[in-house]
Formats: sequence, C-alpha cells, structure tokens
Amino acid sequence: MGKTVAITGVNSYFAGTLLPRLDRDPEIEKIIGIDVAPWKGTSPKVTFFREDIRSPKIAGLLQGVDAVYHLAFIVGEIADKEKTRDININGSKNLFSACLQNGVKKVIYTSSMTVYGSHPFQPLGLTEESPLIENRDSYYNSNKIAVESFVKDFLKPHPGITLTIFRAGLLCGPRINNMFSKLWSLKVSSLPAGRQSYNQFIHEEDLGEALHLALKKDIPGVYNLTADDAISTLGCFRAAGVKIIPLPTPLLKVVSRIGFALGLFPAGSGWVTLGEYTIFGLNQKFKAATGWRPKYSSEQTFRSFLQARAERAEKNTAKQSLLTWFYRTPAVSKRGLQGIEGLIALISKVPGLRMAWPWLSPKKNSITYLPTNRKIEPIAPMTIKVGKDVGSTSNEILPENILHELIDRAKHHMIMDECICRTAFKCEHFTKDVGCIFMGETAMSFPPGLGRIATKEEAHRHVDRAVSLGLLPLAGKVNVDNTGFLVPDRKKLLSVCFCCHCCCMMGYFRHASPDHLRQIFPPVEGMSVTVTEKCKGCGTCVETCVFDAITLKDGRAVHSEKCRACGRCVTYCPNGAVRITISNPNYKEDVLRRIGSFVDLS
Repeated sequence: MGKTVAITGVNSYFAGTLLPRLDRDPEIEKIIGIDVAPWKGTSPKVTFFREDIRSPKIAGLLQGVDAVYHLAFIVGEIADKEKTRDININGSKNLFSACLQNGVKKVIYTSSMTVYGSHPFQPLGLTEESPLIENRDSYYNSNKIAVESFVKDFLKPHPGITLTIFRAGLLCGPRINNMFSKLWSLKVSSLPAGRQSYNQFIHEEDLGEALHLALKKDIPGVYNLTADDAISTLGCFRAAGVKIIPLPTPLLKVVSRIGFALGLFPAGSGWVTLGEYTIFGLNQKFKAATGWRPKYSSEQTFRSFLQARAERAEKNTAKQSLLTWFYRTPAVSKRGLQGIEGLIALISKVPGLRMAWPWLSPKKNSITYLPTNRKIEPIAPMTIKVGKDVGSTSNEILPENILHELIDRAKHHMIMDECICRTAFKCEHFTKDVGCIFMGETAMSFPPGLGRIATKEEAHRHVDRAVSLGLLPLAGKVNVDNTGFLVPDRKKLLSVCFCCHCCCMMGYFRHASPDHLRQIFPPVEGMSVTVTEKCKGCGTCVETCVFDAITLKDGRAVHSEKCRACGRCVTYCPNGAVRITISNPNYKEDVLRRIGSFVDLS
C-alpha cells in the first residue's frame, strides 16, 4: 500500500505548490485534505474534510496517516486578533497533539523568515541558529515564533517523529492571489520614509519541490527556504506600477491601521513593521541536506508574477476594467445581483412586460439544468450509445454529457476565475474558485481580468472538477449575461453556470410563473422528479431548492410546477425518497437542438 499524507490548509497557496507533485508521486496513495473553506477540488487523490484545525475531530482524521504537512495559518489579516491567535497557535497545538496521538511519523511545518524579526540592528545572512526576535505589533511574526517554540519542545521527547520546519521567504509567482498581490495592484501606496528594505522571495516551484523533498527524505531540523538574493521593496512596487508616497513610520502605521479597518488596505500596521527592515537569510543548510537549489532568483520570481499579471490585463479596455472592478468587489457586485433579482421579481408580475423584457423573453432565453445524478431511471428501456468508434452501449443516463458535447461543438471558450455569485455572497458551502464557462464568439469580448481563454480540454476538465465538488451544471442562452457584461445579444453567447443551492442568481427566475418558466427555463426534455413513500418530511429538500418548488404537506414533500428537475433534492435527500426519471430516449439530441436554435457556437 502507498503512503497517506494529510495537509492542513489544503486550499492554500502553499498547498497549491505541493499537490501537483503528490499527484504525480506513485508512492502517495491518499491525501487527507483539511481546510475550513470549501474544497477547491484541485487534486484527485484528496479526500476532503471541512474542519477547523482547533476541532477535536482532527485526531480522528489523522488515523493511519504517515506524514502531516501543517500549512494552515492565517496570513491575510483579519480584524479579530484574538481569533487569529487562537487559530494559529491553539489550532497548531491541537494538530500536533493529534499527530502524536496517531503515531504520525513525519511532521512538516511551514514557518516563515519573519520569525527573525524586523529590526534596525538585524544582520544580513541569517542562519537557522540566529535568534528569533518578536515584533509585538505583528500577529504574524509573534504567532509563528510561538508555534515554532511549541512544536520543537512538544515533539523533542519523541525521536520517532521526524520534524521538519521550513522558514520560507515571501512566496510569489504566477499564481499568487493574496494580500501581497493586492498590495502590488494598488494605484498608490506608501512605504516607511528613509528606509531601504529588500524582499527575499521563494518561487512557487522552488517551494513545492522543497516540500516534496521533505517527504521523500528524512531531514529533521529547521531550514531557511529562500532564493539566493533579494530585491528592493521600493523597486517591486515601482515595477508593479504603484506610486509610492513615503511617510514617517509612526504615521504610516496609523494610516495603515485606519485603512485596514475601513477596508481600503489589505494589511494593517503589523505588516508595516515587518517591511521596515530587511530580513535576509542563508539557505546553505537545506542545500547541503538535500541537494536542492532554487531555480529562480528573487528578481525572476517577482518578474514571473508581473508577467502573468500583464498577460491577463494587457487587453483590458476601460469598460472591461470597470467590469472587472465591479465583479471583483463583493460589496458592489452583491448589490448589483440583488438589484437584478428585484427587477426580475417586479417584471415577472407584469404580463406584457415580462414577455418583452430581454431577461425574461422566451425568444431570448432557454436555460436548462443538467442533472449529475448517477441513478437517473428510464421510464422505458433505452439504450444510449457512448462509444462511436466501437459501437459500445450503456444504459447510464448522464445529462451532464450534453455539456461536454457543447464544449466540443464550440470554437471559443472562456473560463471565469471565480464564481461571481459565490464571491459576492461569500458562499459558505462551495468554493468560489470554480467559475462559469462562457462559449461562443461573444465570450471573447469579456474582461480578461475576470477569466481566461481556454482550450476544449481545459473546459472539459473544468466541468469534471465542478461536478466532483457537487456543483450543478446549467447551460443555455441567458440574456441577462449579455446585460451583465455589457455585450450585445447576437445569439453568440452560451452560458454555463455551476450552481450552488445558496448563492446562484439562476434562482432569481423562481419569481416567474410556472407557465413562463416552461418557456424560458425548461427541464431536460422528458426529465421529472417524484417523491416516494420513503419520504419522512425532514425538509432537507425544501432548504436546498432554489426555486421554492418544494413544500411539506401532511408530513411529506410535494413538488410544485416550478420544479426544474435539477436533481438537487435527489442528491440531498437523506432517506433516498426522491426519484429522478427520464421518459425521452432522445433527450440529449432534443436539448442540443433546442439550445442550438438560440446560440450559434461557430
């Protein structure tokens, strides 16, 4: 049997550098992924558990685990510093205790170069033996020091556990999307006047390789993990196009504290402290222990970030930049989405207007859920061809394959980086990092800052990832998307949404009448949902139906005519009391023909 590895903070930027290597490693059979946020679904080996590292359930999750990567830590600042300390320190203590309880043989913890402190007397060329100096106004520095101190003392009496601690430089690269990338994206910022500090980076690829090496080799101890050089902090901001206004350090701390409290800056005064003086370390110890060498200098690392950002932004027009800001700002986009729902609710009540209004016009909309249930029952026997080359057949009914067919037919594909709805409403159930797919010529005029042009293969993988996470695909002609992205409706835009039950704007169409819904939001042809005698009236289906199509009557769930046969109730029913059936053997062809009459994908 292969090894089982557990990773806390499995959704994190740090984990993203490691997971591809573990996926390729034939010795790794299973990954226990632990995170407080919904799973992003980036690794096929991960069995995901949504847990806080402070939870007593952590011990149970580590049963049979060979090695643990502790990557969970609050880096991006939050207002509640007591909560920050509780998660970072007490959560770490809980995890290390669980490791000991379960006989975990290897623990790999990512600390930070900031543990050496930012001070005017700090020498350059810090080694692992250099003292750790606390900056009391920095939660990050002080919490990292506290966790390091605890784990070294806690595991010292247990030589059977290999403890590796990495003091990592500032992680950066093409994929960075955190507090630091936001700082480098500001138009105007500030640095301490009279200071000339330098940043020592570590590239994503170099960190991922080092983390993997720590698993493959037994290298107990503490190791600095950095590039061999450092580059000017001021030079980084200038290269990123940020205008810097120097301020005296005490004043800058006040400004940053207020700016963070108001949501204007992504970081507060503690980060001013850490950036005031250079923290530069030597990495010879890890080189000697493993043969590792950083492939990227600090300058190359930062340039890779700038290049990736430029590739996304170089084609943005003023209109596209405005749209990017609108949809990337949750407080603003939430208001916009609420406004759309209000309009749909209002217009739906006016007979003549609802038929003419583009968002609700049957001539401009045809939207259909594509259920992902694996137990869709045929009303009559039907054989569905699934292998054209060999003529193989199967009775498995998979409406989601309609989506794969649409992807193959389309010439243009764009994948959104984030789901606008889940971002706006801060979804608690599913990751925001799986966005819509838009297909057709019109999608090519969408803002590059919101997504990326994709190949057919990438689009297929995106669908598979969304479905694996439990999101429900929906496809069709959605005129409100033309309005939302300020593009004319030329019948050349196909929208594919991966819907959750809590945030998705497609639920706004519930305000339409059943007769109107049949015209603009039909189910898959021949698809229907029924409740069986197993129903106990628990109400789970009621809570997860975005169309308010289910009520409880006489202790049993009843579906109204507003049901869109999405299959979500089938998925969530704890008693297996809901059936989803298909009576049309040609459902796939019928759906493709209908959508094709609304959208030209050539």
